[in-house]
Amino acid sequence: MEKTNRKIFSVIAGGRQLSAQNRESVYRDTAGLEAVATDAAAFLAAQQQEDGHWVFDLEADVTIPSEYVMLQRFIGREIAPEVAERLTAYLLERQMPDGSWPLYAVDGNANISASVKAYFALKLLGHDKNAPHMVKARRTILALGGAETSNVFTRITLALFGQVPWHTPPAMPIEIMLLPRWFFFHLNKVAYWSRTVIVPLLMLYATKPVCRLKHDEGIAELFRTPPDMLVHLDRFKPQNWRKNAFILLDRVLKRTMHLIPRRINRHALAEAERWTRARMQGDGGIGAIYPAMANAVMALKTLGYGDDDPDYRRGLEAIDNLMTHPGAQTLGVPAEGNGGGAFSSSSAAPDLYPAAWSDTARSRSHSFCQPCNSPVWDTCMSLTALCEAGYDGRQIEQAMAWLLAKQVTVPGDWSDRSPELVPGGWAFQYENARYPDVDDTAKVLMSLFRAGALERPEYREQIERAVNWVLGMQSSDGGWGAFDINNNRYYLNDIPFADHGALLDPGTADLTGRCIELLGMLGHGPDYPPVARAIAFIKKEQEPFGGWFGRWGVNYIYGTWSVLSGLHQAGEEMGSPYVRKAVQWLISCQNSDGGWGETCASYDDPSLAGSGVSTPSQTAWALLALMAAGEAGHAAAAAGVGYLTERYDNGWEEPQFTGTGFPRVFYLRYHGYRLFFPVWALAVYRRRAYGTATAQEQAKLRKTMAPGLTVISGQAGG
Repeated sequence: MEKTNRKIFSVIAGGRQLSAQNRESVYRDTAGLEAVATDAAAFLAAQQQEDGHWVFDLEADVTIPSEYVMLQRFIGREIAPEVAERLTAYLLERQMPDGSWPLYAVDGNANISASVKAYFALKLLGHDKNAPHMVKARRTILALGGAETSNVFTRITLALFGQVPWHTPPAMPIEIMLLPRWFFFHLNKVAYWSRTVIVPLLMLYATKPVCRLKHDEGIAELFRTPPDMLVHLDRFKPQNWRKNAFILLDRVLKRTMHLIPRRINRHALAEAERWTRARMQGDGGIGAIYPAMANAVMALKTLGYGDDDPDYRRGLEAIDNLMTHPGAQTLGVPAEGNGGGAFSSSSAAPDLYPAAWSDTARSRSHSFCQPCNSPVWDTCMSLTALCEAGYDGRQIEQAMAWLLAKQVTVPGDWSDRSPELVPGGWAFQYENARYPDVDDTAKVLMSLFRAGALERPEYREQIERAVNWVLGMQSSDGGWGAFDINNNRYYLNDIPFADHGALLDPGTADLTGRCIELLGMLGHGPDYPPVARAIAFIKKEQEPFGGWFGRWGVNYIYGTWSVLSGLHQAGEEMGSPYVRKAVQWLISCQNSDGGWGETCASYDDPSLAGSGVSTPSQTAWALLALMAAGEAGHAAAAAGVGYLTERYDNGWEEPQFTGTGFPRVFYLRYHGYRLFFPVWALAVYRRRAYGTATAQEQAKLRKTMAPGLTVISGQAGG
């Protein structure tokens, strides 16, 4: 396809910078752009469910399906042979050539904890330790330090199956349930996902169950040191007094917990059971996330409950609903230059080790367990994309109705810090009433605004509740976290249990940018107090190179897109130095194939920010960010459109993980990202090219002509 002014790229400070003489350009193959944009939007529209929503598979690493296998063994439920075969195919499909398993596909490195869990799951599925793929896995695990170097959650899992003593994980006494609020540790001081995982886990700690295995199912061969000789696995850290103090406290607790009176222990156990059951009442399971749901089911099983217990049965059904059974896929690493797979010559990223899949399972159908489901997120993103693509009518009305019916109108854990705030947010999943989140709520509202909800009197009350809820969830530092207000006791990430570093839910740049964008669509500018505080937060969070950290998407490209989109909608001066610095950084990251990409490794090594093989979703984010910054006419934007247009073939391929669960430890592959984000970006580019207003701009214009919403004063949450 023809493009004007072929670009000259050079490597500058780890990025790829567009030559200055080619700054202005438009994508000239308008017929190709029209065809792709139209066809892709129709393909996305066709994925809508009958009741109006969208849902795509959500994939994590192999730890979740491995834990699913272990859970079935723990509760004594046999896995159907065909499901076992498909789970095996999935695990083998993701095994790397050296026998290990990574945290994310394509360019991930061997991860000890994921590898131990996958190996253990395969043994439970009947694989012989002397099979070639098991031998390779064992050699790599031992070379990495052995199973004793696994993370805390893996050690707990191994303790549940008698593979390590229960004293090897950090101490977590059940009496945590009875701690006063002023104590340095309290459940309301940690994130929602931490609470829902920890409380059922405390019951397991208190009872210390062990699921007995057959002699050939254990994994003693993965340890360098015999498991029964392991004592202190959490080591003191040089020049880290706080972490060392917590490690010392952990060792003291392990030696003294038996001195706590039994009546206190029983009272705490009863309180943990009550807390857990109260959060298992919905169809989505406790917290609607797999780790919490699995812990809750195992805890109730350990306490003697079974299929006749409604909470146990409901929790197990929620877990089963996370299983997905896609058809055969080929996810091998493609050859260089075809736009997928490994780091290719089109990328200036360093040559990271590619995770090629094993040939043994490549052609089989497979099954895996999702960490949760994502229908609200998928629906509001799809609705946004189709509104920008010009869709209206029945499908849009159905999507609006479905979303509005999912609004959460009951208090949740978040109300502990803001009891007077009226509920009105949205959760990520089908049902998670106690835990709506700011991100979904902001995105749902903006999709509804694009679809015309602001002009519909029947929706006014629901919209007001939701906007007020978002305003009330702002933290005192000006930022927004996902589920809680002021959830920022950073010292808690130093306790031994929190080796994943994700115990908390503080304000982040990407969510704050999202909320600025929402308020901007409602006509609020930089002089509006919540927006002013948020922009101050954004400025403090900007990285030295110009971008912003992406807490919920990979990584700095995602964060920068969110921030620039918010600043633009709020009427911030997009020519200001800090904004231009971000724009220049984004342009410098563009790959020579016209796309953008960023590896998950940028969380471990920030020097890799913006570096990686081009992907459809990350290219779309970069395009949306540039257009928000007024750079729709830049040659970089034209090249990005070319990347998406030329690689379209009844959709886009994206084996890479571009979603983030917890930085450095847990990543996500949203199967819908490769579709609705490119559709959205191409639709906006078409409107810019034709000089027509975007659906977002039209919604904002209609807002200025409509009666104002009734909102609270905009004070930060408590």
